[in-house]
Amino acid sequence: MPDIPHESSQQHKSEGALSWAQHNVLDPALNAGPLAIYNVVADATHLPEVHLDVDDAKPYSANWFVQSLSGGVGAAAPFLLAGAGAGKVFRAADTALAGTAMGETLSPMLTSARAANVAGAAAFGAMQKPEEGHTRLGNAIGMGLGFMVFDKGNMLSRELPLAQKLVAYPLTGFAGGAVMSEGSQLFSNGKLAPVDKVLQSAVQGMTLNSVMPLAHEGFTRISTKSAPSAPGEQAPNLEVRANGIIGDNSVSGAAEKITPQTTMELHALSKAYSEWIRDNRPNYPTTEEFAKLTPEEIVQRGFYHPDATNLDQLSLFKEGKPRPLPDAGVVASEVGKSVQGMPMATADGNLILGEWNMEFLTGDKAAYFKDSYKQIVPRHHLMFVEEANAEGLAKIAQDNGYNFEISRDNSRGQAVGFLVHPRLKVLGTSTYEEIANVDNIPDLRPAFRVDLQDTATGEKFSAVTVHLKSMRGGPEQTAPVRTEQAQRLANVLGPNFSGIIAGDWNTFLNNSKELKPLTDAGFKILNPTDATSTQAMGGRLDGFLYKNLPWMMSNPEVRPFFQNPKITRGLSDHGLLTTTLTKSPNGGVYSFVPNFVAQDASRN
Repeated sequence: MPDIPHESSQQHKSEGALSWAQHNVLDPALNAGPLAIYNVVADATHLPEVHLDVDDAKPYSANWFVQSLSGGVGAAAPFLLAGAGAGKVFRAADTALAGTAMGETLSPMLTSARAANVAGAAAFGAMQKPEEGHTRLGNAIGMGLGFMVFDKGNMLSRELPLAQKLVAYPLTGFAGGAVMSEGSQLFSNGKLAPVDKVLQSAVQGMTLNSVMPLAHEGFTRISTKSAPSAPGEQAPNLEVRANGIIGDNSVSGAAEKITPQTTMELHALSKAYSEWIRDNRPNYPTTEEFAKLTPEEIVQRGFYHPDATNLDQLSLFKEGKPRPLPDAGVVASEVGKSVQGMPMATADGNLILGEWNMEFLTGDKAAYFKDSYKQIVPRHHLMFVEEANAEGLAKIAQDNGYNFEISRDNSRGQAVGFLVHPRLKVLGTSTYEEIANVDNIPDLRPAFRVDLQDTATGEKFSAVTVHLKSMRGGPEQTAPVRTEQAQRLANVLGPNFSGIIAGDWNTFLNNSKELKPLTDAGFKILNPTDATSTQAMGGRLDGFLYKNLPWMMSNPEVRPFFQNPKITRGLSDHGLLTTTLTKSPNGGVYSFVPNFVAQDASRN
């Protein structure tokens, strides 16, 4: 921790309450905060250092405890700036290495805000002038280890109720602060730190890990007013502690509308739904097993069957949203009829893109509907997918000779990702965790990006898949969360982004104010007035946004398989969207209906 010099005597104790507050509250905070930053600069430029007088408090006394708390509050500023600075350096390195083997290897670390904040803390420790008996290396290791404790503890605390978080975060900070002190001493001179120094650092850490999110919020309000990034540079991303040490990239106006009461309600609803999902995952049979299953056995696997006598086992059925288990062979036949007019994805010619929320895709679901996916995937060069896990997406990719890229999933097994035709070369990937971290609402999904090159033409572009906050809790109540997510996405992609964002937006694209941050940033909604339903409950929730594209895009065609009574929502409760990219002389959008469209009962 930044040191708090004790240079005064007992004289301040008799000078009244204001003097006591100055020397025990204000001065320790200034020493650990703004002056710690100044002294780093002073040490590097050979200027005189500045330290304010602090009462020489007896260890474990009330004054000692107050000074430790104040020092923790002050220390938030330098650590916040150090993390932001390290993040900027990491992102610059990621940009410089893009398209190289080393860049591909290092990209997950260089785009991780968690890594940036640990690195920033270590760098700040190294830059501080060490106390007697300490070294810069020891300080760097100690600070880095302490922040790793913060990181791990806060990640484990993410799903706790608010009241428990208020206990868990200070306890995590206490442990991290103690590790800082012991680590710094041990790696400086091989000795253990004095107990009073360890406890003082622990109390500072306890405070630091409690106030850091508030400090970050204030910093964000100021820094989001800064000038746009230079051409070719990523926009400022005030990135992103996924674990709550540093709050999220925030924007004035959107998150402010999420009241504390609404936040608590959304947190409770999301947590309850996550628990329900984990407790009621369906178990898909093999196609051979399906032929032998009784209605009751189908229900036992977590699916609805109208002839079953044990429907009381289905809590989902009680809520009026039963999930059927259609015959996989019949589904494949119907899907084949729906897509039979579509061309196959080829090694040259126009690029065909798809978007699909695959509704809790798992390995066993991928195996069960294997023949259906074989009808769909080879007709797209790139598929933006939501609600998939790595096992399921890997299975489909292997079955179709495709590559796949996927984000981390949440506790529900919901990740976002891509199925990639061999024609497209993946140059790099990025996960935007700030999209998944709004007001500590659990189980939001990150945005996930792939940078691609079309090997047939050499064209490079980027694709981002999203799955924004659901309307669970009410469309109006949840709208500020999606608006905040849209703003963060616009910020992190920056003004020079060239590519496409697609996914499940959970807002009606034909009449949505929630995507205004993206449209204000230059993104355009493909076919913005189209009200075609893309989801079983109704409404156009899925779609494409684009910016700075060298192609014309066809209006997306929707294949609502869930409307086919032989398929039902057993395959997915979302429709498949398809758009074709055609070379454009001016990058404008060319609205047309592709010649492979054929009307049938499975599509609009």
